Amino acid sequence: MSKCIRISFIGFGRMGKAMAIGFSKAGLEKSCITVYDKLSSARKDAESNGFRVVETAAEVCKYSEIVIVAVKPRDVEEAVKSFANAAEGKIVVSIAALVPLKKIEELLPKSVVYRAMPNIAVEVNEGFIALSPQSRRSEYLESVFRLLGEIEWVDEETLNMLTFYSASTPAIVAEIFDAFLLSALKAGLQYNIAKKALSTVFKGVGALLETKSVSEVRDAVITPKGVTIKAIEKMYVYGAKQRLVKALNDAYSEYEQMLSQGK
Repeated sequence: MSKCIRISFIGFGRMGKAMAIGFSKAGLEKSCITVYDKLSSARKDAESNGFRVVETAAEVCKYSEIVIVAVKPRDVEEAVKSFANAAEGKIVVSIAALVPLKKIEELLPKSVVYRAMPNIAVEVNEGFIALSPQSRRSEYLESVFRLLGEIEWVDEETLNMLTFYSASTPAIVAEIFDAFLLSALKAGLQYNIAKKALSTVFKGVGALLETKSVSEVRDAVITPKGVTIKAIEKMYVYGAKQRLVKALNDAYSEYEQMLSQGK
């Protein structure tokens, strides 16, 4: 793949920045990544990271094969309208949650519009990115986003579910990681050793679970009367797993309400 795929970002918040950094780590020249953000502080941040910065959203389209709309859901309509006339024939990808594909297509009738749902791990090229719609599957777009991690083409309903179960999940996993870290520190492990060990464990378990079931991984570690079974027993005694599932289910129900309001 060319080292200069012309990608532009409308918005340079946390996710836009993570994607831009991920693309550059994958070998794309920073000069081929263009950024516009209405906040001068964000533009300065993009410039300090070595990306091309422009002063208007419409100007972004001059330098783009792919325009990525990386603004908050409430700002999507304003952002899209600001460059719509300049986006004819361009591939436009919205990563905003809650904003339906149909609405963006209505605002960009002369563009080829997709939705994507990445997670923050794209910054280290280990993300999961859902792409929609399946009916317009693009090998070119897939090859570009594959630079950031794993790709899955899905229908929009599934993409909306993955907004919670993929895009939001890193924050929740980080909280679980922190629980292990705090316990390790209380036990007396040095911080840097504990963090390195646990981050390696989380990464390794993720790799194992790509090919094995949860029970296979668990049963490979448990021994009769061993420390692992005692730890798992305590998790059930304290209801840790059940409470986590309940918390996730309740949070997803609230997300569904937000989603229905946005339709």
